[in-house]
Amino acid sequence: MREDVLLGQFFLEDINILEKIAKTASIGKSDTVLEIGAGDGRLTKILAQNAKKVIAIEIDQKFASALEKMPKNVEVIFEDVLKILSKKPLPKFTKILGNLPSSLVEPLFQKLIKKKFKLAVFLVPKKFAHKIEKHPVFCLYFDTKLVEKVPKIAFQPVPRTNWEIVLVTKKKDPLKTGDLNLYLRRFVYGHPKAKLKNALVEGLIRFYAAKGKKLTKNQARKLIIKTPSESEGVSCFLKASRKEAFILQS
Repeated sequence: MREDVLLGQFFLEDINILEKIAKTASIGKSDTVLEIGAGDGRLTKILAQNAKKVIAIEIDQKFASALEKMPKNVEVIFEDVLKILSKKPLPKFTKILGNLPSSLVEPLFQKLIKKKFKLAVFLVPKKFAHKIEKHPVFCLYFDTKLVEKVPKIAFQPVPRTNWEIVLVTKKKDPLKTGDLNLYLRRFVYGHPKAKLKNALVEGLIRFYAAKGKKLTKNQARKLIIKTPSESEGVSCFLKASRKEAFILQS
């Protein structure tokens, strides 16, 4: 089997689709773009035309000679992007683009939950495009839009499945929007070791505090008890989120 297939590397040959990916990101002269999986730089060159800077991440050293020829506003880093996103200080960027292999999709989105960025545009296998959209945890933090289907024949080597361009944006802070339901779901996900009821109580107290209102633990418990239909629905979803949280953090 070819080395690139073993690494999950499928290279987009269609220049029109590459340009579509860049256009979807609406890159301007003030943007610093983090490109994941630069490969031989075919998308990197397009991004560099409009971006202030491109930070091109590539794990495979075999592309070193090709990436040495990039424009001056391109910084090339040969490293695992997951390790880069775990570093402090983190490289500053406004937008993220990349052709993501299947093995990278979920661990990358887990990392991006706590990162600040304007938007991301990813090319991913079709099944993962829909999985991101319906994921019980990722849907708490990201809004996703399926932009365009990309047939597998547009790649070399040809993968087993079709791919899709996905536009990803961060959801607004639920404390700022007043979305209690979303805040509680996030709070429980972020506290996987706490008992569900205790997490809900603490989440309610913090939500009210952010609104300038004081809520005691007893008052919070009564709020949960007094609305059994609502709390039952929230709890059901939260249990699903918590299960996913343990899987992601293990």
